[in-house]
Amino acid sequence: MLCSGRCNRQGVMMVVMNSLQEVVQYLKDEDDFIIVGHESPDPDCLGAMLGLYFGLTQLGKECRVVSGDPVPQDLSWPGLELIEHIPAGFTAGDSCVIVVDCEPERTGSIKEGVKSAKRLVNIDHHQRGRGIGDIVYVEPSEAAACTIIYRILHELEVSFDQKIATAIYGGIVGDTGGFRHANTTSEVLFMAGELLNFGIDPAAIAREIFSSQPLGFLRLLGAALSRLQTAQDGKLVWMTVSFDQFSEFGVDPKNSDHLVSFARMLDTAEIAMVFREVSPGEIRIGLRANHADVGSLARHIGGGGHKLASGATVLGDLHTVSSKVVQIAEHFLVTGELHEWHN
Repeated sequence: MLCSGRCNRQGVMMVVMNSLQEVVQYLKDEDDFIIVGHESPDPDCLGAMLGLYFGLTQLGKECRVVSGDPVPQDLSWPGLELIEHIPAGFTAGDSCVIVVDCEPERTGSIKEGVKSAKRLVNIDHHQRGRGIGDIVYVEPSEAAACTIIYRILHELEVSFDQKIATAIYGGIVGDTGGFRHANTTSEVLFMAGELLNFGIDPAAIAREIFSSQPLGFLRLLGAALSRLQTAQDGKLVWMTVSFDQFSEFGVDPKNSDHLVSFARMLDTAEIAMVFREVSPGEIRIGLRANHADVGSLARHIGGGGHKLASGATVLGDLHTVSSKVVQIAEHFLVTGELHEWHN
């Protein structure tokens, strides 16, 4: 059984993070891996999974990539076809499971198989506690999970190529909002500049992430925006999308977490939220902010993430869940305090 920390020889718990060098050494010592990411995998998650996969296989390691949710159809990066979609019944066997860009609890429908793995490595950049794992490296100062994988691959002396560079660059572009968010540092731009030397297509990557959607999604977006709601003079903005609406427009609800970026475009918005019913009674909540700490808000309702970008999954009726969370968010926006949450 995995412990929520590291144990010394006397079995006393020590709740500490591992170093990057400890991660690297562990990856050198092991030979059989399964790489997984979070539910509704975004470009950073996918890029970290693929970048690490290509690096480890280059070193002669046995490796698989698994996701509980399907891969978005609007990306054409090399290797996406290698990601196995296993919505239920995942078991790791004797393989070491590597969780990237989230804690094991957020791996969706495969989480029980992930958490019961005999060996578990966790690599993340979200603000959180250590959680479970034999090796856990969490660095919230990193702009993306892909910047961590970039460092790991360099430490492993992996030779970068176009496939690795596309995955890592795409992940960085995704989590920095195309180098527009506050996590865009000179070091991040330096990494991106180095990756461009491997013949990747930055224009195509940016278009696929930000500017390429099927007709059904655009029609769903129009319907959702027509019901956009606000409070506190437009500082709080939200919209809800039911499972039936996703079905009506032929849109996969699990590949639509970017809807929140459109709600955030309102010029008065401080906190933007989108409530997506991805299956009957399963509500995924996306939160974005300009200054408010929506990471703490997400953790309060059972989710997690960054200060300015976070999310949660809550079971219940769409209208009831959205009403309760809106009340909490409005109180938080006005007072800075989080009142009691019951679902």
